[in-house]
Amino acid sequence: MTSVIQLLKTKIHSMGTFEKGFMGGFSGKVGPAVGSAWKNLSVLRSRPPRKRRGQPSDSQLERQAKFTVIANFLHPLTDLLNRTYKKSASGEMSGYNKALSVNSEFLTGTSPDFTVDYAKVLLSKGVLLDATSAVVTSNAAGKLVFTWTDTSASDSKALISDMVFVAAYNPDSGRWIFVEKAAARNAGSFTLDVTNFSGKPVHTYVGVLSADRTRVSTSQYTGSVTIL
Repeated sequence: MTSVIQLLKTKIHSMGTFEKGFMGGFSGKVGPAVGSAWKNLSVLRSRPPRKRRGQPSDSQLERQAKFTVIANFLHPLTDLLNRTYKKSASGEMSGYNKALSVNSEFLTGTSPDFTVDYAKVLLSKGVLLDATSAVVTSNAAGKLVFTWTDTSASDSKALISDMVFVAAYNPDSGRWIFVEKAAARNAGSFTLDVTNFSGKPVHTYVGVLSADRTRVSTSQYTGSVTIL
């Protein structure tokens, strides 16, 4: 059948016209196409997408609630997570989306009232040696001091060029303060300015990235600290 498809500037979705061949006009549904007559023209248009029937299931609602909670929690760290989860993400998945998938398992409560289990959160996941014996304290107003043991002289897997990242989350405000290139592994400490969180509790995390950003440690939760 000879056919001529032409776009019509109308509100009808993906509509085209065609001339009648030896089989005459076409009407009805065939695969994704629907044929009909319109203003003395034979019209071919795509079928509209099927509408979802019924209400979402309980399991779907639960997944949506979990996704919303963990996405709101981690979104400010998108750039960091795209790097720290880049290697563990597969296919076209971004590092950030991989982080969402991993951390969506670390929630407490029942649907729809989920909360983050801060102690289980992983801001990175990998095989690089972590920041050994990491500890966080607040001994001065608006400051967090991260300390760790430098093992670069005794462990071939711990390079001086490795960079430590630190992060603090205040649940009252829902805000993060973090530094991706806080200090070299052999520095042994880093002081994070968290003046905006003064007098408030924060959840703290530390991890390590190789200098070329191709390897990463599994991050550590270094506890909840109330800022002076």
